[in-house]
Amino acid sequence: MASNTAWDQRSEARSGSAWGWILAYAILVILIGFVALANPIATGLTTGVLLGVFLIGYGVLAIVSGVSSLSDRGRWTEVLLGVLGVVTGGIILFNPFAGAISLVWALGFWLLVSGIFQVASAIRGAYDRGWRLALGVLDIVLGGYLLFAGPATSLVMLATIVGISFIFRGVFLAFVAFGLRKLAQPNRANTRT
Repeated sequence: MASNTAWDQRSEARSGSAWGWILAYAILVILIGFVALANPIATGLTTGVLLGVFLIGYGVLAIVSGVSSLSDRGRWTEVLLGVLGVVTGGIILFNPFAGAISLVWALGFWLLVSGIFQVASAIRGAYDRGWRLALGVLDIVLGGYLLFAGPATSLVMLATIVGISFIFRGVFLAFVAFGLRKLAQPNRANTRT
């Protein structure tokens, strides 16, 4: 029983001191979100660079996987996909704005196709017809907007999505931090008495 009490005290001490670090992280994430909203050009550039780096990393791993594969099945497919990933990543790193814009266009295409399927499902289905139809039309409008918007509008939309995502994530982390702080405070009062 004494060992459980010691473990509980160590756990409380960790949660009591961890909330400050989580709150600092939350504030940093919120600030990044506001920077992304305030400067869509920098957000587009960063997103393009990250996309290029990820594609190159994927390509290298796919090539290594294809070359070191023990079986011949799928070996050349992996190598070709790896080469394609490295080349595409290199092109995107050469022009990161094009990578960011292509990402927005891919999202627009996905929303457009998803919206068409939602509308078709709403027409054929018997349940949730109104909601499915509304969501499908919304997806079609948003997807069409993203597909046919100019490059500047695409970068602003990407920055808005990234910025809002970071802000919401930061607010969530702040709530977690304050929750940990609240949990640690009554326990400290009990250990002092």
